[in-house]
Amino acid sequence: MMPRSQSETFRRSRITPQKQIERTWSEPVFVQVGMSVPQAVGGASEALDFLANRWKGSRRKHAFAREICAAAVSGHVSQETARQAFIQAADEARMSTCAPRGRS
Repeated sequence: MMPRSQSETFRRSRITPQKQIERTWSEPVFVQVGMSVPQAVGGASEALDFLANRWKGSRRKHAFAREICAAAVSGHVSQETARQAFIQAADEARMSTCAPRGRS
């Protein structure tokens, strides 16, 4: 049997690092609720917080956006997919949004 330190080193050398998961969107989405100052939402985790704590209006696409954003945080769907789901939910809830499409 290998000494403990060699065994741990061997195990660690066999572990491959997980693929780096992109955490932010290419462009933030600015959302205005009522007469408040627009808030920048820059990624799926921020969108989840917004959906859970600051959401006002229709919930029809809200649940779908939460599922997609959670999947993006865990790396199962792209950040862009989460961004689009969030924008669609905010639009459906009649929240004022500004969502640049990216730089040309």
